[in-house]
Amino acid sequence: MTSNNDANAANAAAARVLDDERFNQSFTLPVDTNRPQELKVTYADFGHRNNEHVLLFCGPLLGSRYVLATKDKLARRLGVRIISPDRPGFGGTTDAEPADRIRVWLEIVPALLQHLGIEQVSIFGYSAGAVYAMNVLLHLRHLLHPTRPYVALCAPWVHTSHTGVAMLGIAGLLPNALVGSYGRLVSFAHSSLGMAFRFSDMMGSVPSLSLGGSGSGFLAPGADADDVALEESLLPELISKFREDELRGLGKDAIMLLKREENPGCWGTWKDYDTLVPLLAQAERPLHTDGSGAMTPLKVDVFFAEADNMIGITAGPAWFDDCWKPAQRGEFIDYSSVTIPKTTHDTMLDLRYGVVERILQAMSNHNTEGGTNLSTNT
Repeated sequence: MTSNNDANAANAAAARVLDDERFNQSFTLPVDTNRPQELKVTYADFGHRNNEHVLLFCGPLLGSRYVLATKDKLARRLGVRIISPDRPGFGGTTDAEPADRIRVWLEIVPALLQHLGIEQVSIFGYSAGAVYAMNVLLHLRHLLHPTRPYVALCAPWVHTSHTGVAMLGIAGLLPNALVGSYGRLVSFAHSSLGMAFRFSDMMGSVPSLSLGGSGSGFLAPGADADDVALEESLLPELISKFREDELRGLGKDAIMLLKREENPGCWGTWKDYDTLVPLLAQAERPLHTDGSGAMTPLKVDVFFAEADNMIGITAGPAWFDDCWKPAQRGEFIDYSSVTIPKTTHDTMLDLRYGVVERILQAMSNHNTEGGTNLSTNT
């Protein structure tokens, strides 16, 4: 009986953590000449309350505001504020069709930051969120820190044409109507299979959903064992939050990621990373040659998983790295990539591996050596 009472108490405590109003914020963009209906946005705003060290999180295919919720204590300790919006069709954010998702995202981000009184951010894109993050970087470059611009990507989504991985490739063989039903499928699977279910085993990009963690006791140097234990204790309630929230956007995000012919330009004004990087280089040059000399190069840190069922561990990461070679990125983008031992696509953000801590340290200047000092793959 005592053990049941302890479990119930632990569940109640976890529920109180995630029911915190900081993880359940919303605002609405009104109707205007370019917006025929109101656009509601739900988001999380947590960590250390400040306007200097702010991280804009672009989440994975399950674009939920809760994905980084278990990093609240770490963010507070490192002095970082995290803004995590629900993408269209997730939580309470108004849905959008595949061809409109990037456009709507680029409306949401500046409006939300203005609503919060935030002028500058660093950007963090995880998996599918890399596509959204890169659009913010390209089209809303003024939102990055004026003297130390920083972007981090974890397990960035790479199109199946470059990876040979069949995970979303299978989805590419399905009609849009069926791919668009993935949101209902994941809701059913969560309800039926509970905690053991890991949606990325079917199509990917859902953060670690298996109980008990996947690190087999591994702790990266500097990782806090108590924080890791707390994170893993919150997983059941975190999954419940995913299950309770709206997931309509999941299928439409999947269609967008596939870049089908019927949705040309759905990634934005760029076709793929190999065309994006020269555009970024071109945009960076005038920012660094105005004579002020105050801005450091745009820092782009990329973290790959040791095992990745979404983009693979050879062709996908190698192609992505090639897109950022010096000839493509120019002299004003500082690019580094590293593979994190013992991680998978789904577990990269687990506190036990230290990746999120490295990112928060880098963007907040807590790293006294001035950077993440990645051991590069290239």
